[in-house]
Amino acid sequence: MVLKNSEESVAAKDSNENGNSSTVVEESLSKKQRTDGSSDGPFVMPLISIPKVEEQNSKASIVLSGTARRGELGPAVGAVDIGISKTAYFFQVALPGVKKDPGQFSCEIERDGKVHVRGETSTGGKTVSRHSRVFEMKFQQQPPPGPFSLTFTLPGPVDPRLFYPNFRSDGIFEAVVMKCE
Repeated sequence: MVLKNSEESVAAKDSNENGNSSTVVEESLSKKQRTDGSSDGPFVMPLISIPKVEEQNSKASIVLSGTARRGELGPAVGAVDIGISKTAYFFQVALPGVKKDPGQFSCEIERDGKVHVRGETSTGGKTVSRHSRVFEMKFQQQPPPGPFSLTFTLPGPVDPRLFYPNFRSDGIFEAVVMKCE
């Protein structure tokens, strides 16, 4: 297929013989290429081939888009954000794969502002059983399963009795704790 518009030419050909859409694009442009949709000429967008599963059993790939493409694959266990107001501190701790079950998760706060978070991650295993099937994990970006502990210090002294925790369903543990006066 060859598309022509004034001084630009774009050549494309099918490069995949398995019936999936795939296009190799060769371009030579004598004027500046525009991608903002204001061009009157044709626009060719290359299509990514969809590999057959049996061809990819030993070669898997990860495609990132959106915010993941910017290099942020997700929080590791223990990523902490701390906020300050006139009367309190607010903190958030990323805990992906951590269950909030009593006995498996705890958070203790000391008067000097030291925070101790303990728990156990349940994701990141080498094999996963779901729906009567066992999957061998080829890519692992989740934290490994097992116990963890995390300690950090808030900017100042606090009243541990005035502690308001919330373990969100998205794996973020957050809390407000009042400052000591």
